Amino acid sequence: MLNSSEKAYYLALQALRFKHYDKALNYFHAAAGHFQDNREFQILYETTRLLVAVKEEIAAAGNSEATAEPEEVLIDGAQIDFS
Repeated sequence: MLNSSEKAYYLALQALRFKHYDKALNYFHAAAGHFQDNREFQILYETTRLLVAVKEEIAAAGNSEATAEPEEVLIDGAQIDFS
């Protein structure tokens, strides 16, 4: 059985899969205390936080041509498609 932090981490990963970055960030935030020593978690959390911040800046600037959608993810040199 998963504890609440593990469930939040799982839900964050699921939200990332469906490109729901704001939801993922909220779930990562909820799980952060439990996974503070987990390097993979920290990388995903910070990357998602930065992506959300960039998307908010683009929206605030009103630039309709700029986008912040990741097209590929590299893990250990291997390309992973989350589409």
